[in-house]
Amino acid sequence: MEQAFSRPRRKHGRVAVVSMAGLFAILVAILLMPVSLTGAVITGWIVFCIVLGVLWRVQFVNPQKIQNEILAIADVKLTWHEDESGRGWQKDRETIYEGKMDINEYLERKGHNRIIAVMGASRSGKSQLVYKLIQSLSEEKKIIFMFKATDDYTRLGYPTLYIHKAVPNVFVSPEAVARAFLTAFPISTSMQGITASTVRGQVKQIAEKSKNWQDFKKILEDMLKSETENITKGALKFIQNNLPIIYRENVLNYELPDTCVVDFEGSENTEVDMQFFKFYAEFLLNQLSKEVWNKRQNTLFVIDEAHLLTKSGFSIIPEMSALIGAKGSMILASQRIADLRGQALDNCKTQFSFKQSGKENLDEVSAISDLFHQVVAQMLSTYEFTDIGQDRPDQYVIIYRLQNPKPKLYPVKEITINTQDSRGEGSSKTANKEEEKIDYEKDIMEFLSQAGNISEIGKRFADKYGGNGEDYKKDIKDIPKKLIKLEKINVEPVKYVKFGEKQVYTGDTKIYFRKAENPSGLHTYLVNMTADVIFHKGITDFHIMPSGIGTADIESEKVTLEIETGLKNDINDLAGRIKQYLSQGKETIIIVPNQETKKKYLEKYPDVKVLTLPELWREKL
Repeated sequence: MEQAFSRPRRKHGRVAVVSMAGLFAILVAILLMPVSLTGAVITGWIVFCIVLGVLWRVQFVNPQKIQNEILAIADVKLTWHEDESGRGWQKDRETIYEGKMDINEYLERKGHNRIIAVMGASRSGKSQLVYKLIQSLSEEKKIIFMFKATDDYTRLGYPTLYIHKAVPNVFVSPEAVARAFLTAFPISTSMQGITASTVRGQVKQIAEKSKNWQDFKKILEDMLKSETENITKGALKFIQNNLPIIYRENVLNYELPDTCVVDFEGSENTEVDMQFFKFYAEFLLNQLSKEVWNKRQNTLFVIDEAHLLTKSGFSIIPEMSALIGAKGSMILASQRIADLRGQALDNCKTQFSFKQSGKENLDEVSAISDLFHQVVAQMLSTYEFTDIGQDRPDQYVIIYRLQNPKPKLYPVKEITINTQDSRGEGSSKTANKEEEKIDYEKDIMEFLSQAGNISEIGKRFADKYGGNGEDYKKDIKDIPKKLIKLEKINVEPVKYVKFGEKQVYTGDTKIYFRKAENPSGLHTYLVNMTADVIFHKGITDFHIMPSGIGTADIESEKVTLEIETGLKNDINDLAGRIKQYLSQGKETIIIVPNQETKKKYLEKYPDVKVLTLPELWREKL
C-alpha cells in the first residue's frame, strides 16, 4: 500500500540523511587537510550541518506546515521482547515519518472498491475526515445526505436542497414507501401481534391506491373501521400511530440534481425528527439506487449517520453499496462500528475507524484482528485513525492522522424547486400567495398535525405561501387563543433544548397541539425532542416505540424513557413497566414538559428520575 503515499518516511530515512551529510563533510575535510587540520575540521563540521539541514528539509516535511492532509504516522507490530521482566510478544507503536495519502490511488490499490466506512465518536475527527474525503475523491457528481445542522456539509461548495421546503412526492413508488416506512419505524420484538411483513404489505397496498398523503390517511381510516382480523388491525393501528411524523400536505415531484447536499434539518431553528429523516432519506435512496447503473454513474454518495437507516434491517444501503461497485463511490459515516456491522460494512473494503470504546464495538474489531483491537482501544488520539479493512493486519497495522484539518468552506447555495411546475398531485402550495385568501384558522388546524410553537407555525405558513415566518407570527398571534376557547386545540408550557452550530440553547416555550388525538401531538413532540437530546448525547442504540403496545416510549440498551405530558389523570400505569424494566437491568427515566408536571410525577414515583428536556441534556446517562 505504500505506493499510495507520497514519500513514505521510516526510520532508515534518518540514517540515510545523516550518512549523506557525513560523507560530504568528510570529503571536504580531506580536501582541506593539506592546508590546515583545524580548518578542515571546522569547515567539515559546518558543511555537515548545512548539508544535513538541506537534506532533512528536502526529505522530511514538517507536519505543522501540512494542512488538511491524511498522513501515515505510525506502524503497530508484534515485536519479540526479552528483558528483566521476561520475554514474549508485545504490541509496539513505532513512529514513522509522515507520508501523504493519495486517497484515490489508495482505493485503486484496494481492488477498485470505492465504498468507505468512517466510524468515530463525537469530536474524534470523523466529520473532518469525511469532509476531506468528499473534497478529495475524483467523482464529478456528489450527493450528500446530511442530518445535523451543526455539520458543515452545506458549506463544502455544493448546492443545498432543504427537504423541509421540498418534501418529495413518495407515491411515485409504493414499494419504496413500504420499505422506507419499516426503516423509519422498525418492528420491535416487544410488539406482540405485529409483524413486519404485515405492516409492509399494508403500507404498500394503501400507497398503491393513493396519490398523496391525504388519500393515504383517508384509505387507512376506512380500512381500520372495517377490519376485524386482529393482526391486520394491529398493523393498521401501528401505521396510523406513526403517520403524523411523515405526513405532509404539500409535496413536490422532482429529481435530485447530479450534485447536491440533501439537508434534512435545515437550521438550528428547524424542528428535527429522526424518523422523518429515516423515512425520506430511505425513500430517496431507493429512487437513487435504480439509477446507479445509468444516470448516477461516476457519483459519490455520502450518508451521514448511516446507522440510523441500516439498523432497521430493511434499508436499501447494503444492496446499493453492492450495486455501486466500479460505477461510483459511497461513504457511510457512523459513530460506532457495531452499528454498521453486517452486509453494509462488509461491502466497505476501506473501513476507517477512530478510537472506539464499549465491549460490543471492541468485540467486532477483535474478531478481525487482535492487533486492531489494541490499536482502536488504546493507541489513537484525536484525528488519528486506522483502516480496519487493511490487508494482512497480522503483520502490521498503519495508523493515520488527519493533519491540521481545514476543509475549504464556501457560502451556502440553496436549490429552489420550481413549485409551480413540479408540485405533486394533491399539493395545495400556491405560486403567488396574493392570489389566494388565507384561511388562518383552517391552516393552523392543518399545520398542527405536528405540534409546534408560534414560531414554528409561522414558518409553516411561510413554507406554504412564501415570505417570512416572522411576518406571519403577527397575523396569527391571537388565533391560537381563539381556537383554545373553541376547544379545538390545547397549549402547554414546555422547557426545550435546541442544538445550534456552536452551542446548545435551552428555554421556555408554549406548544400548541390538536385536541382529542391519541397519542397527543404534545406527546409526539416530546418523544421527538427526547430522541434528539439523547442522540446528541451520543446514545444511538435506541428505538422509538409506537404508542399503545405496553412498552416505554423509547428503549435503549441501558435506559428506557417514559414520555409523560401530564394531561392524563391516572398516572399509575407506569409502575408495572418500571418494575419490569428494572428486572431487565434497565433504569427508567420519566421525561416531562415542565416543572409543574415534574412535581406531580415525583410525588408518585419518588425513586425514579423525573426530568425536563434541559435536565435530561445535563444528566449523565
